[in-house]
Amino acid sequence: MILIIGFLLLAAALLAIVAFRISGWCLNRRLSFLVYLALAVLGLGTLYGLLRLTGVLVFPGDHTWSVDFFDASWRDDGVRFLVPFGGGFAGTAAALFPGRKKGNALSDSQNEEKM
Repeated sequence: MILIIGFLLLAAALLAIVAFRISGWCLNRRLSFLVYLALAVLGLGTLYGLLRLTGVLVFPGDHTWSVDFFDASWRDDGVRFLVPFGGGFAGTAAALFPGRKKGNALSDSQNEEKM
């Protein structure tokens, strides 16, 4: 069980890295509307997956009673949506935050004073 969860987290992390790089490329090309559109779609998919995983959203045809955690159909659907959409959402949201400058630890005002 722990191994399965570890692989799911690894898959989400890899998708987050890919989404981060793609979103960063779009932001550098001044295509921020695509990033915000992708963030909205990925956020809806993440929310749907989270609601299905927790059992808040259960359909009448779902197999609901199970001792095994991943045997209920609503949990399976929740994980199927949460891993790709959640990973992509995390990577896209992280790309929207400005990065730190590497190199000298002095701030811009201190750099101007030294010159």
